[in-house]
Amino acid sequence: MSNSCDFSGYLKKKGAINRAFKKRWFELVSQRLFYYKSHKKQRAPQGVILLKNCTVESLKKLELKISGKHLKRTFELAAPKEADRDKWVQELNNAINYKKKDTSNSSSSSSSSSTKSTSTSTTTTKKKEETDPDLTPSSGEEQLIGNGKIGVKDFELLCVLGRGAFGKVIKVRKKDDKKVFAMKILAKDMLIKQKMVSYTKSEKQILQQIDHPFIVHLRYAFQTPSKLYLVLDFLSGGELFFHLSKEVKFSTERAQFYTAELVLALGHMHSLDIIYRDIKPENIVLDGEGHVQITDFGLAKSDVSTQNPTQTFCGTPEYLAPEIIKGKGHSKPVDWWSLGILLYEMLVVLPPFYSENMNEMYELILNSPLKFPSFVPSDAQSLLKGLLEKDPEKRLGSGSGDYKEIQKHAFFSNIDWDKLYKRQVTPPFIPDKDSSESKAGNFDSEFTSERVVDSFAVNVKDDSADFGDFDFSGKQ
Repeated sequence: MSNSCDFSGYLKKKGAINRAFKKRWFELVSQRLFYYKSHKKQRAPQGVILLKNCTVESLKKLELKISGKHLKRTFELAAPKEADRDKWVQELNNAINYKKKDTSNSSSSSSSSSTKSTSTSTTTTKKKEETDPDLTPSSGEEQLIGNGKIGVKDFELLCVLGRGAFGKVIKVRKKDDKKVFAMKILAKDMLIKQKMVSYTKSEKQILQQIDHPFIVHLRYAFQTPSKLYLVLDFLSGGELFFHLSKEVKFSTERAQFYTAELVLALGHMHSLDIIYRDIKPENIVLDGEGHVQITDFGLAKSDVSTQNPTQTFCGTPEYLAPEIIKGKGHSKPVDWWSLGILLYEMLVVLPPFYSENMNEMYELILNSPLKFPSFVPSDAQSLLKGLLEKDPEKRLGSGSGDYKEIQKHAFFSNIDWDKLYKRQVTPPFIPDKDSSESKAGNFDSEFTSERVVDSFAVNVKDDSADFGDFDFSGKQ
């Protein structure tokens, strides 16, 4: 589940059976609208509405409706005031139309770990406040903690790429060598309040450890009394989510290419006993050449194997493996399940077990048979059946060979894995190039058009958590 939301509040929802309106707490996260019985810290959602390709309309008497061909019914909601209704309609439409703008002629045109953004995968979280404490100039440069010499002063700030619950991502250029990066800035006070300190430290440690052509690279890390900084590769191609939203679904060739590169990336993580647990379009980003990069390691975990599984319930609902839902422990096969869900979505448009009702979706994941439209090729169907095997012990890739079992499948019969790893295979899609380094054409203009200043100070009252030695400088 996400630790942040784009917009939230109470609405009344008309029931599917008795048609009575009942008060519910709604949270908008990217293109998913979750609803809860109440607004409490510890609670599970009653359902989720997948907003992709939906329409939202205002009705009389403070009401609005959400409809879509993939939804089993039209959702009717009521706000307490007309202004609230209008604001919800605006926010929902912003989410639905996210990154579908034509940015080719715009100078400010427009991809989450503790945020929903990473080096290149900017969060789809959209903060609405016009005054932003993160962009408020401070009285001076904050003192670095630790022995590192690299700090914000060493970078020229080019444009805002995205925001999350704990901070933001900025496109930056290092002053001495002019190299361009993405700077992920996290507010310590928010990490402490949300009990995300250990996850953030783990994210940094894993990124520092990994070196792979299809995984984003950490270049620098440092901290001040109020903030953490991760400086990573800037990947100009944008999120897979961005491109999938524009094109609805991909060709088999394109889906095969992305999946093959992800097989290699996940296989490398597994060789280090790391599980990722958050494969989805928002966390897969294209570099300038069109190759994939896995970003946002907030849910990744080290030292996991079949003999040493983990128990944490985490992930995005549509991509959760059955063993996570059952809560009986999980390990590396969860990543192959999520990869299967992603491949299905790239080929078919929607995840195979999606339902707007959370409990129903979990039931479908656990018990519903896998079905395919007739246009899905037979070898793709075969691969998906293997990846989406509900028994993790029988799932393709669950054996001692891990990713090598998947490489041998007929769906990848034309892939030269050695050339693919060496990035010698031409991607089937090349992202648009930016007109200048100060632009980010494949990122949302809501962020890139913001004013960037020389400080990102956040007032911190509670600095009791130990972030340890956060300095890192390497992988140049």
